[in-house]
Amino acid sequence: MRESSARRQLPVRQLVDNIGPALLRLVQEGADDGGPLTDIAIHAPGAPAQLGPGCVVLGVGVTTEAELRELTAAMRSAGARVLAVKAPVPVSVPADDGPAIIEVNRDASWMHVATTIREQLLEYARTRVRPAGSGAELFALANAVYEAVGAPVTIEDRYSALVAWSEGQDRTDSERIETILGRAVHRRTLAEQRARQEFERLHASSEPVYMAATGADQLARVAIAVRAGSEVLGYVWAAVTGPLDEAATARLREFAPVVALQLVGLRTETSYARRQRGELAAAVLGGAADPVEASRLQLGSGPVCVLAAAPRPAGSTDSDALDAAGLRRFADTLEYFLAAVHPRSAVVTGTGVVYVLAAWPPEHATAVESAVALARDFLARTPPAGGYVVAVGGPAASLGRIAGVRAQADAALRALRHPAVHGPAVRTVEDMALAVLLLHLADATESLGLPDAGGALHRLRLEEGPDGPLAATLAAYLAAAGATDTAAQALHIHPNTMRYRLRRIREVSGLDFADADAMLLAHLQLRVRELRTDASQDSGRSRNERV
Repeated sequence: MRESSARRQLPVRQLVDNIGPALLRLVQEGADDGGPLTDIAIHAPGAPAQLGPGCVVLGVGVTTEAELRELTAAMRSAGARVLAVKAPVPVSVPADDGPAIIEVNRDASWMHVATTIREQLLEYARTRVRPAGSGAELFALANAVYEAVGAPVTIEDRYSALVAWSEGQDRTDSERIETILGRAVHRRTLAEQRARQEFERLHASSEPVYMAATGADQLARVAIAVRAGSEVLGYVWAAVTGPLDEAATARLREFAPVVALQLVGLRTETSYARRQRGELAAAVLGGAADPVEASRLQLGSGPVCVLAAAPRPAGSTDSDALDAAGLRRFADTLEYFLAAVHPRSAVVTGTGVVYVLAAWPPEHATAVESAVALARDFLARTPPAGGYVVAVGGPAASLGRIAGVRAQADAALRALRHPAVHGPAVRTVEDMALAVLLLHLADATESLGLPDAGGALHRLRLEEGPDGPLAATLAAYLAAAGATDTAAQALHIHPNTMRYRLRRIREVSGLDFADADAMLLAHLQLRVRELRTDASQDSGRSRNERV
């Protein structure tokens, strides 16, 4: 079936849209032969490139109309479809007689342009083998295998690096959890597998192979090598309690070529590229990135959310070094997850915090809700990450506003990690607004040296001490928004007892219950004191455990 013109023009538009207008702008669509963009050719004066079908030609040094027309004529002959030149474009070539023309930011370096476009072409080449709408195909595929064989699985590449994992990992063993945390099979485990000649068995067979459990606390494995022709691309490993039955074995065998199709296009960034990307994302978070450089992150021009993740304070004896190692493992696992599920993102590991820049298309109206769902999905899929909390800020309408959204996410994360705060592990800045304000108020009163109880509360303390029943009664009454019966129920006392205590509060403290400002001040003082008390008790528990 012949594809529509709009479908054939998609690759060029997608290239420009994904990289963003700070670097590229499509000024002319031109003729289109329907083939995909495949490579980059750099054409410099005096050093013509070898042009071919599907090339994106970088017109280095092309500044005049004559140079542009000469190059586009050569491109037509070679079947090259897209030309990129520095702004301003010298002249337009008739759209029905030439390639699409992309205008490049005049301040961008050609090396940066070439690297960015090449990365995008590789990503597009990978997505061409995906079913339509399958942004999370590898994880969805792992889940499909899990459902088919009735055992949690991992998909690993030929070097035993983790590619994807299914649900149900909480029913596996420590070896599997270690693999997910480290994004790869541990070297110790690999050595043991080689000693047992497990890989030789997998390479020698096109069928699933059963591997008996190696310890009382370990599960057995059923694995199959995934191949493209005779080349082994990777493996599917299922954690099982015993051999699979004939039907499950057949289903696992049937999934192998489907996994192979996905692994063919899988691209793993080098450590250098990841480090460069992390540094650039950190600069964006701090508000110090140049817009042209920031476009290398390929976040597009839509809304961006900032996710801040950190472990809950556990009051444990773990050293800072162990905490930092755990944070790195968390960040690595999260980054790999996002590469498959939400590629339009970037991960930054800060001091005690892991940040994610999660971008969405311009037309996406529910960016915050989608970011929350993304974070919940990751935590649910990754049992070792269960001790983490995630604050979601944004969306930022532009890259220039990300630093401000990051500050909001930091404040929400601090509140989310406070010992007095309980509830869901993933919250938005809006969800945490009250806790953020109370913590800032506590900071302000402490920095100014203000007492945490003044006026009416101070007089109550003089009467009954710091933790008397009248203060607790007032706190419950204010928390119930003045509903006497509700407050009495919370304190497990009779409503008449509640009314008697409220009269005593008026007599002892002089608090005017009809004065909204006086009631607000008392409520704020009580809430701030509650935060400080919980933090102090948690700190005390931590010190006792370290002794």
